[in-house]
Amino acid sequence: MFTCRVHFTVRLLGLLGLLLAAGLGLWTGSVGGPHRWHNRTGETEFNKDSVPLTRSAGIPSPSRRQPLPDTLPALARQAIAYYFATGQVLPPPEEIPPHWRRSAGVFVTVSTEGRPRGCWGSLDPSGEDLVRATIRAAVGAVTRDWRYVPLQPGELESASIQVAIVRRVVPIASAGRSPFAAVEQVDPTRMGLFVRSGTRGAVLLPGEALTTEWQLATAKRLAGIPVDQPVELFRVEAELLHEF
Repeated sequence: MFTCRVHFTVRLLGLLGLLLAAGLGLWTGSVGGPHRWHNRTGETEFNKDSVPLTRSAGIPSPSRRQPLPDTLPALARQAIAYYFATGQVLPPPEEIPPHWRRSAGVFVTVSTEGRPRGCWGSLDPSGEDLVRATIRAAVGAVTRDWRYVPLQPGELESASIQVAIVRRVVPIASAGRSPFAAVEQVDPTRMGLFVRSGTRGAVLLPGEALTTEWQLATAKRLAGIPVDQPVELFRVEAELLHEF
């Protein structure tokens, strides 16, 4: 199962008609949970000491500008390689292809041998184009997700990378119904789920669950939300992009 860490800014909450106390950002969960509120200002400053900056085969020289890849997963790989080589976030190209100029929330998942090594992203478009959002999420996946052993430079070549582009985050009406009844409209194989209660929340991306019951129970558990505590529910629609 892959679960992603998220930064969730006030802009998206405003669009959904929600209020969030100033100074909070979403890392699905609270202190002590696998998913956590973070990125308090909505702007991420990557910790350059969180990943060993050793060179490895396939890591580009920082002095050589790499061409822009044809796919977002390939761009995520390039961004991670650049970070490993330089300790810096990959500068976006001067010219963004038209099909990548739109703004959307993006998640990047990195795995090795079918097991997650990091997943990070945002439900909020934040006004960024897909190139910048992918670069940001890719570096976050290898520096921000403390749940897993950090990916090492020598493992990048054999790692698998997935990019999820968030299309919509839709509130699920749950008045007068149990949470399990409310999420019956969510097909977990095609839709993700975002649950929130106060400052705690969690996101499962499409395909991370096979049943709605498991999806809801797992999201609440990862967020540290008690089983019997009411939650706000949102359906997450996303496009999943794979390298191969």
